[in-house]
Amino acid sequence: MKLKSLIIIAGLLFTLSACGPTQEEKAQSMAANYLKGVLYHFDSYEPLQTKVDSSFVSFSTDEEAIKLTLDMLKLFQSVQEYADKIERAESSMEIWFPSGYSSAFSKGEYRRAKEERDNNQQLLDKTKDRIQNQFSKIKSRQSYLETEALLRIGAFNGWKVYHKFKSLNGAGTLDLFGEYVFFCDKDFNVESAYSKEDFDAINKIMVVISESTELSELGEKLQEVIF
Repeated sequence: MKLKSLIIIAGLLFTLSACGPTQEEKAQSMAANYLKGVLYHFDSYEPLQTKVDSSFVSFSTDEEAIKLTLDMLKLFQSVQEYADKIERAESSMEIWFPSGYSSAFSKGEYRRAKEERDNNQQLLDKTKDRIQNQFSKIKSRQSYLETEALLRIGAFNGWKVYHKFKSLNGAGTLDLFGEYVFFCDKDFNVESAYSKEDFDAINKIMVVISESTELSELGEKLQEVIF
């Protein structure tokens, strides 16, 4: 009689546990809560697909490595902006280059263009130094994570969640489809989130960084990836 009771209780416990939310349901709930603060018209939000995968220690999914990479990409953007300003300033210098017939106005324009060129050149040189430092930080983080990955082979590190949905645009007139990649802890608390387009672009850059040993090598490979 006791054995029969134990079997019944075990069956009830199994039934109760089976009725709990699945991983996909937890992930979908997490995604919906996050998107409440992102979408223009959350009332039109409709989940379409949610995929949950285990996450492990790796360079490509490490939040700190991703942040360091994003910061370096911003520095690359600054380099381009400074280079464009230098080019425009040098064009002005050619136009206003002083001669024996130059007016005070043209001499002043030349001086201003030269100052702008020199100032932006200084900023450009400093930013290049910062990029080198950032590259060193990223490579150091990569080395650390590779060591950690070897020490923790197969160790569960949380969840990677892919979520596709649709919702109305800002004007509320058109359905737009969105895709996000989330990294969560074991309880599906969001640790980081990216649009899939941004994440794929970041991941592509990180692969190039991981395969480069020098900054000059990285520059060449980035040209291949971008163009």
